[in-house]
Amino acid sequence: MENQLNRIIENGRLSHTYMFEGDAIETLKRYSRYFALNILGNNGRNEMLISEGNHPDFFYLETQETSIKKEAVEDLVRRMNRKPTESEYKVYVIEAFEKLTPQAENSVLKFLEDPPEKTIAILLTIDKSSILPTIHSRAQHIHIKGERDDRIKTLDGLSQAELNTVDILALNAEHVRELGSSFSELRQTAMEFSAKWLGNHPLVLIELKPMLDLGQSRKDHALLLQIIDGYVRQCMHELLELEDFRPFGDEVNKTVAGQRLERLSRMLEEVQTANRLLQSNVHPMLVFESMVICSKG
Repeated sequence: MENQLNRIIENGRLSHTYMFEGDAIETLKRYSRYFALNILGNNGRNEMLISEGNHPDFFYLETQETSIKKEAVEDLVRRMNRKPTESEYKVYVIEAFEKLTPQAENSVLKFLEDPPEKTIAILLTIDKSSILPTIHSRAQHIHIKGERDDRIKTLDGLSQAELNTVDILALNAEHVRELGSSFSELRQTAMEFSAKWLGNHPLVLIELKPMLDLGQSRKDHALLLQIIDGYVRQCMHELLELEDFRPFGDEVNKTVAGQRLERLSRMLEEVQTANRLLQSNVHPMLVFESMVICSKG
């Protein structure tokens, strides 16, 4: 990832806005500071000033609150409207961009529509689906997979098997942490549903409502789809006798017998379609019902 970021700078065609998206905010924070340092000049003084939050051409906006308000964004805009003092560029980072209130997001959007010269924004998000499409359209997107330690270090309450699922499927660690003990039940229920779906269980459609009732939001339902996708995908890898993808350990073995690659491929395609429908705000029950019914061909 460092090489990719360095190439962007070396090409000499920096965009005014980058969106770093991924599944672990700590990883995104680390790479945003690395990118900013190399834009401003990678030397000991700049590194020290950035780490201390004292660099005049660098601003990092973060909050421990549940939202980032318009006033905080207005302060950022005032700072960024000044000319660079020590470097060629000014760089600002907004951590957890999905936390912006609608008013704050609109303020950022106005700033992004007509940014000052030599000013670069780095927007960090682990939930890009909640961000305005107009902001997405103005940003260069860089996906950064969370590093293992960053994903699991805040998940002390999970079993080793559950941590393995989070790590290999690169689930949003912050979302999993927010779910708390509910994640264990959600994971187990999704696995049981997947086994019945793979096994053509006659009552599989009846299993949908109790499973979806475990989710309180569209984000929870998207997580269910990630787990189901991982379960089916591991079944495919087991069928091909590949050992490189085992998010559920030995728990999938009993469902492999009798499976065909053609059917597994069709099921994965339906999961992808379900994801698109969910993103388009189709009712979750309709999304999951269509996924099961259409997979039968």
